[in-house]
Amino acid sequence: MNRPIEGRVARILNIREVAINVGATQGVEEGMVFAILSKEPLVIIDPDSGQQLGSEDRVKVRVKATEVYERYSVCRTFEVVPGFNPLEAIATAGALLATPPRVKTLKVESSDLPEPLAEDASYVKTGDRVRQIPEVGKEEQ
Repeated sequence: MNRPIEGRVARILNIREVAINVGATQGVEEGMVFAILSKEPLVIIDPDSGQQLGSEDRVKVRVKATEVYERYSVCRTFEVVPGFNPLEAIATAGALLATPPRVKTLKVESSDLPEPLAEDASYVKTGDRVRQIPEVGKEEQ
C-alpha cells in the first residue's frame, strides 16, 4: 500500500478553495481527495492499562484537487450538507421523494463521545496539515 500524500495548507484562496503545498512532483493528481486535519488528534488510551495506544486525526473538512501544478495544488470543497431544499420540494410536489439510507449509529453514552472541535479549532488555517484520503467512499460502506 502506498503512503498517503501529506502536506499543509499553503494559502486560503476563498471560502471553498485552498492551495496546498504538494503537487504533481509529490504525486498529486486531479480528483484526489485530501482531509484538512485539526491540530490536536484524539488520543486513544487503553482502558485496562491506562497506556496511550496511539491517536486519531480529526477531519475539519475534505477537499478535492481541482488544479494540480508542479509544486502545489488547488483544492475545493465538494461535500454536500444534507438539508431541506424548498425548491426541490416544490419541483417534485406530488412525487414520492426517495430518502437516502441512514447509516446505523452506535448506542453510546454521551459522556464517552469526544468533545466537538472548539469553534476556533474548526476553522481552516494556513499551515494546517493535509493528508490524502485514498479511495474515498470505501470507509463509508
